[in-house]
Amino acid sequence: MAENNDTRRWDLTAEQNQGGAFFMDPLMAEQYREVHLSLCRAWAPEVKHSLVLKTDVFGEATCPSRAFSWGIGKVERLVSLDISSALVQAALSNARKRGVSGASYTVGDVRVLPFADNAFDLVVSDSTLDHFDEVDDIARSLRELARVLRPGGVLIITMDNPTNLTDPLFRTWIALKKSPFFIGKTLTARRLKQTMREAGFEVTATTAILHNPRYFTKAGIRLLRRLRLPCHENMIRHLLRACDSLERSPARLLTAQFIAARGVKITQS
Repeated sequence: MAENNDTRRWDLTAEQNQGGAFFMDPLMAEQYREVHLSLCRAWAPEVKHSLVLKTDVFGEATCPSRAFSWGIGKVERLVSLDISSALVQAALSNARKRGVSGASYTVGDVRVLPFADNAFDLVVSDSTLDHFDEVDDIARSLRELARVLRPGGVLIITMDNPTNLTDPLFRTWIALKKSPFFIGKTLTARRLKQTMREAGFEVTATTAILHNPRYFTKAGIRLLRRLRLPCHENMIRHLLRACDSLERSPARLLTAQFIAARGVKITQS
């Protein structure tokens, strides 16, 4: 029943976002894409020859300028999965429009993956598992991701960061139904690491990414664009990079929008 509800929910989201209705400022989209690609390059340097599973296609379907999956490795070694057939079709259409060919697109639920055991070398899951009603679904999904990874394979995962200073505002925004899509439960960095270990991963690295203050960044960018100051595009880029530098701060868990973790599937003895 939960799977059917989620399918309907994301099919409706696809319908509401037809034609690129989900707008992200081009420079924020660029930042999202580059931050995630940098994470993949740092944590999966051998990705060129890897068979890669990407766990949703929301970005590719609704805002392809922020999509990064096509740049992870060899496109013909990329498999993208989503619970919504409508989002999958939109992602495939956007890929074709951009001349991206060779990637595979599959309709399926990350909690019950339609793949064989030990099928992939790398799984990339960016803000996928924080869209469930129940925390148990996160653990269930992590067990499935471990199952389809080969022993020694790598999982790169990001989730909404509940220790962000603006999280109370974020949750109020969600409660007021202002979000253009469903946002569900998430985990703290400590709980994510624990749940990954229980699912069969050795957690080898963690970080926190995208430190732009929610709400305020968009307002600031809109203001700079209206003012049309000289070199305002470069000013925006510099501001976004300055925010990204907070990843090196001891207080990064207070400023980051997402937590990130790298897990390696434990080889059974």
